[in-house]
Amino acid sequence: MNRRLENGALAGLLVLTLVLVGFSLRSRDATSDAPPAAPRQSASGSPTASPSRPAAGGSVVFLGDSVAEGKSATAQNKRWTALVATHLGLTEVNLGHARTGYLRAGPDGSCGDRACPNFQNSVQAVVEAKPTTVVVSGGGNDTGMGEQEVAAAVSNTLTSLRAALPEATIYVVNPWWDLRPVPDDLAPLTETVQEASKKATATFLDTQQPLVGQPDLMVDGSTNPNDAGHSALARAVIASIGQTPSG
Repeated sequence: MNRRLENGALAGLLVLTLVLVGFSLRSRDATSDAPPAAPRQSASGSPTASPSRPAAGGSVVFLGDSVAEGKSATAQNKRWTALVATHLGLTEVNLGHARTGYLRAGPDGSCGDRACPNFQNSVQAVVEAKPTTVVVSGGGNDTGMGEQEVAAAVSNTLTSLRAALPEATIYVVNPWWDLRPVPDDLAPLTETVQEASKKATATFLDTQQPLVGQPDLMVDGSTNPNDAGHSALARAVIASIGQTPSG
């Protein structure tokens, strides 16, 4: 009798052990077959990276005037600087200030209680951003000023950027114009910027004049581009970057 009970207990224990082993194997297989976690979705349904993750490619600083500042765009992500930064895979740092140039500073009170600095006095701000790439645009606001003074400011801006950022990629865009009559000194200024870019080992981007004679690309009654104009400028810059030799 005791042996019969003992055999029954052993059989029950064996059955319980087999059940537990089978359950363990099923759980492991279910875990291994599960699909990987999907990336977090944005409101639009497209994957989005964690906000704490920095951009892999670093940052690009845009130094320029009101066209670079982009307040005429309906949203910051529609200004040409944002479009170019996205194309380059870099984080945008925008240091554009209205009515400034290589030599010309902004009007009094344009940056708080002071005048916004010109390009040559903005070099330190560019350096402090620690960019991997710099894009300098503008110069149209320097038309009508002393040719030698402007040339010195252009040279100082670009050579100072190169000295402070020896490893950075520096692009210099030709001075743009708008719907107003093109001033006589714009062409000589463009040549000055191109020559200074070469001396500073920066890459000069000849984007032509995407806005001249194109009222559909401009905000009505303004000297600044609308969203379509910003898109046109971005395409011109991106195309010029694509035409530059690598390395």
